Amino acid sequence: MLAALHEECRMARAVFLPLLWFLVCARGVCDPVLVLYPEAPPPYQQAFEQIMAGLARAAPGPLQTLALAPEWEPDEVRRWLDDRRDRASALVLLGQRALHAYAADWTALPVLVGGVNALPGQTAWPGVSLIVDPEVFVRTLRDLLPAVDTVVVIHHAQDRVWLQRVEQAAAGRGLRVAPTAVADPATAVREITQTFERIDPRTTALWFSRNPLSLNTELIVPFVLEETWNRRIAAFSDTVTHTQRGLLFSLYPDYGGVGEELGGRLRTAGGAPAADLRYTRAARLALNVRTARRLGLRPGPELLERAGQLFPLP
Repeated sequence: MLAALHEECRMARAVFLPLLWFLVCARGVCDPVLVLYPEAPPPYQQAFEQIMAGLARAAPGPLQTLALAPEWEPDEVRRWLDDRRDRASALVLLGQRALHAYAADWTALPVLVGGVNALPGQTAWPGVSLIVDPEVFVRTLRDLLPAVDTVVVIHHAQDRVWLQRVEQAAAGRGLRVAPTAVADPATAVREITQTFERIDPRTTALWFSRNPLSLNTELIVPFVLEETWNRRIAAFSDTVTHTQRGLLFSLYPDYGGVGEELGGRLRTAGGAPAADLRYTRAARLALNVRTARRLGLRPGPELLERAGQLFPLP
């Protein structure tokens, strides 16, 4: 029911916001938003198209876009910006190619970044990252496993900024965080092995951040999947394929929602967004139902309705 209500609200916004901006623009106070985005193969192209669709629904003006080919020409980009900057309200850079294509002194327009897997502090401009806000992970963990009081966080040693947000979100919901930093495959295997030996699966869950499992996918991922299954440990990550293969759940960006967040930042700041890169809260749930049963969980219908993907596939 909640999922259906959420979808109805999304549809209402999709109708109402464009109408609102049309009425505002008709009064002559609505300038276009410029967007640089990359030409990309599937499924990345669809992701960028969904981000732009969400941005179009929420931005304070119509979009004018320029697709960047793999071999983009700096002069072409600069000319395109020069021809439009006096009649635009902001510039949105989507994806790493757009970040590389744009030089900071090419326009005085407010600049917003999106479509990048970056942490706060890793871009020169504000915007919305594709990294899901850890608070959404903590809330989902609480919904699935209310008895858990500790989460062991396996994270890359360089992701200290991300871990700080994890600790803040966990503290707000009464969870204790046990961080474990890894920086190379050997350290990852050693630390994960020691974690399995001391973890209490009745009260503790295991959280893999975006980098540790990719240090050696062929070795670490099968090992983690086997140990979590045999020991009945609830484990989750931000990668859908991990859930498909056996981890309990993952969260991934709702690209249309990310675009709406970008547009919302432009609207609320009057075209001059605050100077920070934020995690996205527009997330979808992937849930492995077989693993949930293995852990003795019976996800309710409301939680199942929130899931964008359920595994195993029928």
